[in-house]
Amino acid sequence: MKCLSSISTAILAGFFLTGFIAAPETAAADKPLPVEQSERLELKGIEEPSGVCYHTTRKTLFVVDDGGEVCEFTPQGKIVQRKRIRRADFEGIAHDPATGFLYIAIEGEEAILEVDPETLKPRREFPLPRTFEGRTVMKEGGQGIEAIAFVSNPAHPHGGTFFVANQCFDPKKYPEDLSAIFEVEVPLKAESFQPADIKILRCIRPDAIDISALHYDAQRNLLYAVSDETDRLLAFSRTGEQLDAWTLPGENQEGLVMDADGFMYIAQDSGGVLKLKIGSPKP
Repeated sequence: MKCLSSISTAILAGFFLTGFIAAPETAAADKPLPVEQSERLELKGIEEPSGVCYHTTRKTLFVVDDGGEVCEFTPQGKIVQRKRIRRADFEGIAHDPATGFLYIAIEGEEAILEVDPETLKPRREFPLPRTFEGRTVMKEGGQGIEAIAFVSNPAHPHGGTFFVANQCFDPKKYPEDLSAIFEVEVPLKAESFQPADIKILRCIRPDAIDISALHYDAQRNLLYAVSDETDRLLAFSRTGEQLDAWTLPGENQEGLVMDADGFMYIAQDSGGVLKLKIGSPKP
């Protein structure tokens, strides 16, 4: 997408393969996101959109809401199908381009739900571990997970890994409920699994709280995160290095994705999905 072309994707010195990755001590001033064109897509029946993803095979988008609803729609905003899967707090959605399956982040349960995009029927559910390197990082009864992205990797035994964001508005007050992004390994290709087979590989600590959306850009090998609290879009390398930041339009931004035609979609918990055409930012 044009707005991201100025971000350096050079290999960074000092790879962080495991452990906690702290936020930078200082961050560059945010730039306004250069929006050239904007429209609001209204999806009837989806009152609180909380996550959105673009399906690379179907060429459609999927959105979830806080009431357990999933909706497929075209880039023009026409609803293809809609279904309430169950009464649960769906907060994010991603898909595996190799299989086409959808993966939904469930807040409160801290679980990933696998869904068939053709029927919108659930297939499997993967409970996330709440501890990492001997400490609790996603406290039961805490704010819960808010976002999910899938990073495809054909060389990985399960086709790739997930990034999920745990929400916390006051990490100093609740040290067992981190405001962080976790890379998670899930046994997607296993015929059966145990909860212990699901592992947190890495913890990234952004310089912002309330990470409400994640998107992985495979073309540039970059991870994008939205801070709803501060209306910011953050760019990270795969190693967890924060590279850039922009201020975002809209309000209550809880989902973010970019489609194959260079449009950005922002799901707003207050209603509607923003569809934006972005120009090249100033360097």
